[in-house]
Amino acid sequence: MEVTPSPSNMSLLCSAAHFMEMECDNGPETPNLKPHIEKFLEGIRFWTWSELVEALKQCQELFSFKGYLAILERIMDHLIERLASPGITSPNTCSSNRSSFQFSCDTSSNNSLRNNCSGATWWFEHLVFLRVDLLDKLIRTMLSYDFDHGVVSRFLFYYHNSTCLGAVQDEKIEATEVVINLLLLLDLRSICCKDLFNLNRMAVGLKMSTSFIDKIESLIGPLLDQTTIDYLLLPSPPSPHGRGQAYDVGFVLRLIHIFLFRDTFELNSNRLKRVAKMMDLFLVEVAPDPHIKACEFEALITVLPDTARESHDQLYLAMDMYLKVKLPLCIVL
Repeated sequence: MEVTPSPSNMSLLCSAAHFMEMECDNGPETPNLKPHIEKFLEGIRFWTWSELVEALKQCQELFSFKGYLAILERIMDHLIERLASPGITSPNTCSSNRSSFQFSCDTSSNNSLRNNCSGATWWFEHLVFLRVDLLDKLIRTMLSYDFDHGVVSRFLFYYHNSTCLGAVQDEKIEATEVVINLLLLLDLRSICCKDLFNLNRMAVGLKMSTSFIDKIESLIGPLLDQTTIDYLLLPSPPSPHGRGQAYDVGFVLRLIHIFLFRDTFELNSNRLKRVAKMMDLFLVEVAPDPHIKACEFEALITVLPDTARESHDQLYLAMDMYLKVKLPLCIVL
């Protein structure tokens, strides 16, 4: 029975060719399928968007077949080229004739379809099926095509949220690690700081390695002036000696040190003042905590230069609250 190649059955044909050793000329009794597959791929530029996605989905499992890795890369390259085309805002729905390897496209209807869709994120939901290893390859290829880093960043967070929903812990950790490493490749100004804080909360909750926590903090620190006090109120890690302080002071101090001493962006007075205002709010929040150590509270007070504050009222208020909590304890002791 003759089988006509198509995007939906190509992975099956490749698998059959691989396992039945039909990838080379061994005489008339063993037909070689590989040339037919490659001939079929000559028309890949005419495939619809849906066909490209379907073929990519089917070929994910072919990563272990070295002979077909080039085919997977070819499909991915064409999919990314389609996304990179100027004005592309919707899937290509043109038809194709598979039996004769001749392809046609209705340009007028295609343009009409594009005009009815807007935005640069319509494709996000189409690619969340990707395995994390293929996601890594996709993003790196996109960056080589000079994709907008803001769009790539949003896709990474969309992918992460979608993939982790209902996943087991090991899968969540793997997806988080890959997403963190890919975010490090982007222009930091293209990443939403609030998304990074949410990613950090998940990483802490998953008890990921210190190296990955450090990577997230290195991304958050330079953007500290873009966030709000709510995102600094991260619960303190459990204390081995019983109840610890309410909030993770070390986390906040590390972020401020990154903000101050890593020359990612120009550190001007406006950015510094925004962080100072947020820091004073944090001081007022943690000052009543009887479990915060004096050295930690002092570090929070002195971490910013005096010139960062237009007023010291909030600072004095925090110090007064701290002393009212600590002095009675000292008298009791």
